[in-house]
Amino acid sequence: MDSSWSLGEYAIEELFEMAAIVEQGGFDFYARLIARISKPQVKNELKFLRDEEATHKSFFLEQLRKAGLTPKGTVGPGLRALLDREFLEPLEKVYASRDVADTDKTLAFGVALEQKTIGFYTALRSGNAASEQLADIDRIIAEEENHKKRLGIIRAS
Repeated sequence: MDSSWSLGEYAIEELFEMAAIVEQGGFDFYARLIARISKPQVKNELKFLRDEEATHKSFFLEQLRKAGLTPKGTVGPGLRALLDREFLEPLEKVYASRDVADTDKTLAFGVALEQKTIGFYTALRSGNAASEQLADIDRIIAEEENHKKRLGIIRAS
């Protein structure tokens, strides 16, 4: 996903629902990876990344609550197709593949997933978010960039 994708037709609330689902997917990805890793330092690094995903999800859910909405945990058909194609189906494919046993390939997938997430948030920020949400979204984008760097360091170790 990149910032050229048009999200303007979607309500910000629905995009925040999607973002919360994306962040849960990231949390689950890191949790699965943590369960397979034996090195304590790498485990701790992945726990840090997992916990940031939970913090990001909390931000998006809080934005829904501030708007007087109860998070539904789902999105409409248009965004669902996008969510499935760009995030959920690739996650399921990696979980089901033999590559999931290859830590380097799994970490490389994680880098790509973080990049997709950054693209989604950049597009969301550019056309949908309110001005008072921009600083928090920028912070989340920066943290996702940091996740890519940290995954690269883990891959190199």
